[in-house]
Amino acid sequence: MNVSVPTPVQNILNDYISNFQKQIPHTLEALYLHGSIALNAYTEGSSDIDFIAVMNRSLTESDVKVIAVLHKDLNQKYKKIAMDGSYLPVDSVGKEQAEVKNCLYVNEGKIKWSNDGINPVTWWILKNNGITIMGPDVTTLDFNVDESILVDYVKENMNTYWLNRLKTMKKYKTIAFLIPNKFIDREVAWSITGMLRQFYTLREHNIASKIDASSYAINHIPERWHNIINEAVNIQEGINRRYCKSKKQRIEDTIQCMNYILNTCNSMNE
Repeated sequence: MNVSVPTPVQNILNDYISNFQKQIPHTLEALYLHGSIALNAYTEGSSDIDFIAVMNRSLTESDVKVIAVLHKDLNQKYKKIAMDGSYLPVDSVGKEQAEVKNCLYVNEGKIKWSNDGINPVTWWILKNNGITIMGPDVTTLDFNVDESILVDYVKENMNTYWLNRLKTMKKYKTIAFLIPNKFIDREVAWSITGMLRQFYTLREHNIASKIDASSYAINHIPERWHNIINEAVNIQEGINRRYCKSKKQRIEDTIQCMNYILNTCNSMNE
């Protein structure tokens, strides 16, 4: 297996491939990784295994039941490592979300028919940084992602998903004393580092990991926001060092930083 894949990930993938091929033989054409592993930013205990599984035929109802049990079992066996990805027919690789049909999606051990995992970010990372686990080398995949499509997708994502996260964070401010610290920590890390990935993409027309995008932001965002960025990175990396003096300050600084990032991103290329 590819040497850049961490050993714990190799173990679950070996288990997955072995069981898949035993139960649904001659069907898995290729398996590719994207996401944090492909960006060399995998963190054990917090990163998912983002994958694209390419099928050489349509999945039957019986296949889907087998896959459901397989992922449920893997999720229980490897509690700290979750597989998150899509099962696609060969001719759907690299296609726009609206064009992708019959896509089986896996998240946290559960499956559903959905193309939620198909977007320009998925294809950009796969095309430029993807890792081949089995099948034809990822570099041979015949598709491209236009920069303008990537940028438009990220801007829309900022003003839908991340805007809604910002609204939710504002609600937390009024009940901060009731919310556990661990919950707030997860929200701070997810929101700040996640939005900074969008910031990086809109500036550089490329994709970086959350941690790398946060390091980049330190050199491109006013010092006013450095403490909350560093705090978010520490939470993401499991480092027990905080810069905010209180939970209320942590929430307030997160809200203000998210507002700044959103407004800055919306002002780009205007």
